Amino acid sequence: MSRQRILAMGLDRDSAYAIRNIFEFERHDIDVCTELDVARDVLIERTYDLLILDARVCSDEDFDMVDFQLDHGLNVPLLVLGSENTGLRRSLRTRQGIEVFHVDLDGHQLLETVNNWPSRNKQETIA
Repeated sequence: MSRQRILAMGLDRDSAYAIRNIFEFERHDIDVCTELDVARDVLIERTYDLLILDARVCSDEDFDMVDFQLDHGLNVPLLVLGSENTGLRRSLRTRQGIEVFHVDLDGHQLLETVNNWPSRNKQETIA
């Protein structure tokens, strides 16, 4: 397992910290955010391996994380948590290199997915 730098974004403080708390005993570097504007600023300032989103964030009319990344030359994969019944699988798709993954509301599945995620440092070393 490699250490990941993750930005976790929830609809509110409780949901954002619930995502972070799943990783309580893991060695990942996790930042927490509840506002789209803050998330955009943080993505520009820091390099992340993964952006974990509460699916409810994606239903906000201002949600634009894929387009925002494309506009700013970023490429942080999105892992949408709890999107199995929201219709997001159809509306939020991979575009121009931005990977979008969907994970059910299952803490074990989320941990397994993230713990097996290749970190950017590992990818850059291979390239």
